[in-house]
Amino acid sequence: MTTDFVALEGKSRGYRFLIAVLAVLAVAGFVSFIISYIQGHQVFGSNNVIPWGMPIVLTIYLIGLSAGSLILSSLTYVFGREEYRPIARMAVFLAIVLIFGAMLSIALDLGRPEKFWRLFMFFYMNNMSSMFAINGILYGGYFIISLVYLGIIFAGSHRASRITGIIAAGWAILVHLGTGAIFGIIAAREAWFSPVKPVEFLAAALTSGAALLIVAVTLILVLSGREVKKKMVSSLGRLLMYFIVILLVLIIVDKLIHLYSAHREATLYMLTGQYSWIFWCFQIGLGVVIPLAILLNPRINKVIGWVVTAAVSVVIGVFFERYYLVIPGAAYPMQYYPGKIEGVWGATGSFPLTPVEMVLSVGIIAFLIFIFIMGLKYLELLPPGEPAKEAVKEGKEEAEQADNTAETSEGQQGNDER
Repeated sequence: MTTDFVALEGKSRGYRFLIAVLAVLAVAGFVSFIISYIQGHQVFGSNNVIPWGMPIVLTIYLIGLSAGSLILSSLTYVFGREEYRPIARMAVFLAIVLIFGAMLSIALDLGRPEKFWRLFMFFYMNNMSSMFAINGILYGGYFIISLVYLGIIFAGSHRASRITGIIAAGWAILVHLGTGAIFGIIAAREAWFSPVKPVEFLAAALTSGAALLIVAVTLILVLSGREVKKKMVSSLGRLLMYFIVILLVLIIVDKLIHLYSAHREATLYMLTGQYSWIFWCFQIGLGVVIPLAILLNPRINKVIGWVVTAAVSVVIGVFFERYYLVIPGAAYPMQYYPGKIEGVWGATGSFPLTPVEMVLSVGIIAFLIFIFIMGLKYLELLPPGEPAKEAVKEGKEEAEQADNTAETSEGQQGNDER
C-alpha cells in the first residue's frame, strides 16, 4: 500500500543523544517511584490538608493536552481540512501517548499501583455513583478508541476514519468534561465547586492541545529537515487565539460566580493570597496576555517563530493553571466546624516541592517524549521530507545531464564519420 507518510530515520548523532538523555531521566523517575513505593507518600509534598500533589497535576494536564490534540486531528479526518493533513497522524499518536501518561500518573499516585486495574472494572467492583469511577470508564474507553482510530487511519479507509474520528472526538469531549466535573461537583471545596468548571476544562484542553501541537509539530519538522508550512502554522495560531479568548471568558465567569456566592473566602484567598501570583503571572500572564498580544498583532501573528512563542507561553500557562487549581485550591481550610479553628484543619495548607516528587514528574514527561519519538521512528507519522524531494530532483538533473552527454557523444561520432 502506498502512503503519503514516512517514518523518522533517526540515525543522526543528535537523535541518539536525545534518546540517551530521555532514557536517563526516565530511569531517574523510575528510581524516585521505587523510593516512594517503599517509603510511602511522605516523600511527596502532599499532606492531610493538601492531599493531591504533582502526579494529579500532571494527570489532569496530560488529559487536557490529549483531548485537545485528538479533537484537532478531526479537522482533517472529519471536517476535511486538508491543510492539516501532514500533522493529523502525529496529532492522534500524540493524544494516545498523552492519555497513557495520564493513566500512568494516576497509577503512580495510588501508592499501590499494582491495583490500578480496579479503576477500570467498569460497572463491577466500582461505586458507579462516584465521578472517579465514571471517569475510569471515560479514560479507559478513550484510550481504546484512540488506538482503533489510529489503526483505521493507517489502514487508509477514509469513510471509516471519518466515522471513528467523530466517535473519538466526541469521546474526547466527554473525557475532559468528566475531568472538570471531578472538581466542579465537590461542594466541600469552595474554590472548586462551580457549574462552569467542566466547560472551562474543555476550553483549556482545546487551548493547550492546540498550543502543544504547534510546538511539537514545528520542532519535529524543523529538526527532521522538513518544510514547515507557514499557512498551516498561522491557521493553527488563529485557532489558538479563538480558544484563548473563549477560555478567558469562562475563567471570568467562573470567578464572578464564586465572588457572587456567600462563600467567597476561598476564591478571595486564591486571587489575593500567598499563591495568587501563580494565577496572575502564569495562568493569566503566560496563558492569556502574552499569547494574545502576539496573536492579535497583525505584523507578527503570521511569523512562525512568533506563533510558536505564543504556543510555548500557553503550554506553560495552562500547566500552572492546573497546578494552581489542585494545590492552592486545596490549601484554603475546609470549614468542618464553622467559626472554630482546631489544629491543622483550620490553618492554611502548605505544599513543599520535594526532590523525589520533582524527579518523578520529570521522569514521567521524559518517558512520554521517549515513547513519542520511538513512534516517529517506527510508525509512518511524518509527511515526506524535503531532502527526499531534493534527491529526486537531483537524480532527474543527473539523468538529464547523462542524456545530454550521450546525445553530444553521438553527434560528435556522426561528425567524425562524415
